[in-house]
Amino acid sequence: MPQKAGDMIEQGLRLLAQGQAQAAGGHFRAVLRRDGSHAGALHGMACVVRACGRDDLAIGLAGRAIEIESAAHYYVTLAQALMARGHVVQARAAVNVAILKAPRDLAARAAQARIAEESHDFATAETALAQAIACGGVDAWRPRADMARFLWRRNRRPDALSWMRRAFHLAPAQDRLLFHELVEMLLGCGEVGEARASLEAWLLHLPDDAVAAGNLGAVLFAQREYAAALPWLRRCVEAGANAEAWNNLGLTFMALGDVARARRALEQACDLRPGDGRIAANLATVLAEQGEDAPAAALCHAVMEDTRTDAQTRAQARFNLGTLLLGQGRMAEGWELWEARHALLPPDTMHYPVLPRCTRAMLADGAGTTGDRIVVQAMQGMGDTIQFLRYVPMLARRRRVVLVLPPALHRLAGSLRDRTGVSVARRMEIIAPNDEYPRGVVARCDLFSLPHLLGVDAPPRPVGAYLGPVVASRATQDVRVGVCWSGNERYRFDRLRSIGAKRMAMLGTVEGVTFVSLQHGAGDADLPFPMETPSLGDVMDTACVIATLDLVICVDTMVAHLAGAMGRPVWLLNRHGGDWRWSAALDGGAASSWGQRGSCWYPHLRQFRPTQAAPPPHAWDGVMEQVRHALHQWRDARRDVRS
Repeated sequence: MPQKAGDMIEQGLRLLAQGQAQAAGGHFRAVLRRDGSHAGALHGMACVVRACGRDDLAIGLAGRAIEIESAAHYYVTLAQALMARGHVVQARAAVNVAILKAPRDLAARAAQARIAEESHDFATAETALAQAIACGGVDAWRPRADMARFLWRRNRRPDALSWMRRAFHLAPAQDRLLFHELVEMLLGCGEVGEARASLEAWLLHLPDDAVAAGNLGAVLFAQREYAAALPWLRRCVEAGANAEAWNNLGLTFMALGDVARARRALEQACDLRPGDGRIAANLATVLAEQGEDAPAAALCHAVMEDTRTDAQTRAQARFNLGTLLLGQGRMAEGWELWEARHALLPPDTMHYPVLPRCTRAMLADGAGTTGDRIVVQAMQGMGDTIQFLRYVPMLARRRRVVLVLPPALHRLAGSLRDRTGVSVARRMEIIAPNDEYPRGVVARCDLFSLPHLLGVDAPPRPVGAYLGPVVASRATQDVRVGVCWSGNERYRFDRLRSIGAKRMAMLGTVEGVTFVSLQHGAGDADLPFPMETPSLGDVMDTACVIATLDLVICVDTMVAHLAGAMGRPVWLLNRHGGDWRWSAALDGGAASSWGQRGSCWYPHLRQFRPTQAAPPPHAWDGVMEQVRHALHQWRDARRDVRS
């Protein structure tokens, strides 16, 4: 017995709701073969062709259905098709008819809101959504979800999140799409803790939800719980092709120090989404870490030239390319590209008035007066700040300087000296980030911009001590060595540069050396072996301790820059690949029996580094054996000189 037309249309609409437009069309066509004037089947076909992107055909089919039977939901479909084709006035008229016929029809109210929003009539759109919520009653979740999405698009994020929370609470259990939207809004509003708790609870009941697994992995990565993020991201990529999850997996491997796996994951992400500049920029970073500058630079150029890529990602690519060029000793090009970082930093909202950014023209001979003050802000880490303070005396010869630094650096910066050893304190004032600007300031710049603004186009020439207390020669027989084995753990890739206490303990077997901890915040329980633990307050306190030492052995952190800026001997334990500033092109150090490379930044710094890339902590095994052997020899040579 043939199916009734009404049953076939209901089945078709269900298939359409499931995204099976072709199968739904089969049901509607079967009805029309029996009755070519069946309004419900004509409307169903209008919905099918709309799903296939043929709104032009949908207009005719919905119109024919309305001629036969003037149903409200037929007018809704007609209005949507008209709007998609750009017929705004006709679309508004059609949806108004639908509302007149069925004032409490939620679909008609939702269509009215969407058409009003697309016409930039946002007040009408919000009113229509509010009316839909009122019509639906206290249990209607769809109009509340529509309101949340509308407010999110209007960038009213807290209100949107509030509505989405209510919609999800009312919706049928395990509505995956709505849950993922809720998580997206939680993360967009900075509610990371709630997002994490929601994802963990959700995955207890639906462990096969790959999207939720990927989101939980991304949340754990953002919270720097890299080891915990790894299994969730792996679960997501194993469930199917997901470029975003592969990208996050690559960044997680990078944070865990496994550069080879990071590269493979990011290459997979690039294959899945070849036009994504953000993923390409991440892959370029990994390639540079592996010493493959040419393909890394090619990726950066491709991102920079792709007009489809957002401005911030293009700025990140320019910055990354600048880093590559600086590592190659191409300083002028590198400094200029490095200026792209301004697009990546938050705006200065601490001071008023907002000063114009300093330019090369402002610092040219004859421009302005020597009494004009330039504000120089340190917007990077303390190690970077100490390294680039060397350029402040060059600026102070042209203009007076207002140096904005964290209080922990104030006393140290007050000791700043030029290349000849003369203090620059009379040409410089130091303030904290929240302090008011003094009078006479005319422009501002980032400390990192000084080489570019001052036209520094060559690698730096080695200079003597330019910071810290003036160190007298030590003539005593005892040998004192300061050690620092880890950096700031909040730095995303700290595991690449830091050394575990267990491996640092190898140095403790070297006899005849008094070891001193330069590890800020380390207590007795954190020490790799027994050593002196002086009180370290601000950075000048650390400098005063370094002044009592014969040698500093440390990873790539602030201590290396501080000891180098004081002119003290430093053995830098540098990771494979390493930061651009320690590259072979910027060696410049005199020949030495210790380490594999020097540095043009600090003449008494020598580098010890792995010869091959390996995940930590094993990357450091061979290095620490070399350092221990070298320290034996250095101690003996030191004793011979002093005897």
